[in-house]
Amino acid sequence: MLRQILPEEAALKADEERRLLEHLLRFVEDFEPGGADAKAIRDLIDHLEEMFLLVVVGEVKAGKSSFINALLGADLCPEGPLPMTDRVCVLGYGEAEAETTSEPHVVRRTVPIESMRRMNVVDTPGTNSPLKRHQEITESFLPRADIVFFVTSIDCPLTQTEIRLLDDIRKRWKKEVACILAKIDMRSEKDREVVLEYLQDSFREYIGFRPPVFPVSALKAREAQAAGDAEALEASGVPAVERYIVENLSEDRRILLKLRSPLGTAADILTRIDDVAAARLRVLEEDFAGWNAVQEQASFAATSLKERAERHLARITVAFENLEARGRHFLRDTLRLRNLRLFADAGRLKEAFERDVVRDAAGEIERLVEEAGAWLASETCALWERSLDHFTRTVSLAKYKDEIAAGAGLKFQQTREETLTRMVAGARRDMADRFDVERECLRIRELASRSIARLLGTEVVAAGVGTAVAATLLPSILGGVGLLLAAAVAVGGFFILPSRRQKAVEGFEASVRATRDVVLAAIREAISAESDRAAAAVLDGFTPFHDFYQSRRRRLEALRSQARGLHEDVARFQTTIE
Repeated sequence: MLRQILPEEAALKADEERRLLEHLLRFVEDFEPGGADAKAIRDLIDHLEEMFLLVVVGEVKAGKSSFINALLGADLCPEGPLPMTDRVCVLGYGEAEAETTSEPHVVRRTVPIESMRRMNVVDTPGTNSPLKRHQEITESFLPRADIVFFVTSIDCPLTQTEIRLLDDIRKRWKKEVACILAKIDMRSEKDREVVLEYLQDSFREYIGFRPPVFPVSALKAREAQAAGDAEALEASGVPAVERYIVENLSEDRRILLKLRSPLGTAADILTRIDDVAAARLRVLEEDFAGWNAVQEQASFAATSLKERAERHLARITVAFENLEARGRHFLRDTLRLRNLRLFADAGRLKEAFERDVVRDAAGEIERLVEEAGAWLASETCALWERSLDHFTRTVSLAKYKDEIAAGAGLKFQQTREETLTRMVAGARRDMADRFDVERECLRIRELASRSIARLLGTEVVAAGVGTAVAATLLPSILGGVGLLLAAAVAVGGFFILPSRRQKAVEGFEASVRATRDVVLAAIREAISAESDRAAAAVLDGFTPFHDFYQSRRRRLEALRSQARGLHEDVARFQTTIE
């Protein structure tokens, strides 16, 4: 409708603005599909097709409806001692009176009043109402206003809630404002002057601008209109408002305001989206800090496990030292000439050596390695549990009350919590699958025995550390001792035996130590590999969160960049219509 009566240049500008708003709508829908901002942008697009909207706002019983009736010279809006308006009422020109409901809480009435051919007047529910819905309805419509007439009553001028509303109208939605000081018939002329001065000072101090203020008595205006008393009507203040509309809201001025009006709301929405995206990014960064803490904890734990495993390796070292000590004692005290019969019987010699020296060394080493494996398996399970608990505490919803209040949005928080809850549940299932202590212990033991077999160059299957040790350690020891003894017997001299005995001891010690070093190296290798694997498994368990964080962060940063670009487009367009 409006497009048809606009001058060509203004119509082209309106088309350009519509395209800009449609681009903004696509962006807002992408950011928050089906959200309130998307509806607000659609309203702005529809607004470009509407007549000029003069929207009247004010608190309950401030005198809005009475002012509109006086301004239009007709009883169009209901008046009464209680709040009478619970819907937005858009009054426009029509050949006959009619009423339609175009959208929820919005009624459109047409009336045959000539002054409304190019301008619609909008009555709104009172703000600061006991019914919260009244305030919400009014604030949802305000972004569509081209100019706002703000009504405040002389018996209670400019309350704190009115100041907040005016601040939003001017700074948030960037609307033109004129102030109506209503019910001036209730106070003396001296009181009116005091209130007018108070209003001007308050506007400057609290809101930062000074709108024109029109003292009006709607009661006196209606009486004067009924009586045809021009002087009394002038004294009512209504003609001054009419002159303001005629002089300051000329055709060009109305077109300018019509085109400029949606831009302030669009800029406000873009600023808010940028703030919301920034708040969400702060939440995600805090989450990521928790993930980094888990990563650092896992890396530190892997190093700590390797260090603390040394006490288990020390016990294995002691087992080898005991074996070595028993071997020295056997070779020095048992292998003497008085025991030549023992030398002659290789079976008895081997039996004595195994009984007095070897005993259950392989079994003891097996047991100590299993204990080290059980300890390591238990520690890796505990590491996973600690990491998961630390992470869930770090990313708990309760920690972000400030961010929610700052605009991150409850819907975002709920989506985030649902994602993290699913991830943690999956991580716990993964932990149960990966970190069974008994299975981990067996795996570590087999890893150690395979390492021993590999380092010793044996074909022993990884059936246990003890098996690998027995298959490699004992033949080496017994074979070396047997050769030394055979050489000693062959020489046969009493004076030769001490030196041969010493060589046997040295050979035995070298064999035991070499085997010990191989065993310890193999176990260290197994522990190192398992510690690193456990740390990597912990980080792998949090991969879904890392992917979630990266994708959300990239999306939010891209949205912020788009919002800023659109904000610049809105600002550039505004300069073309000023």
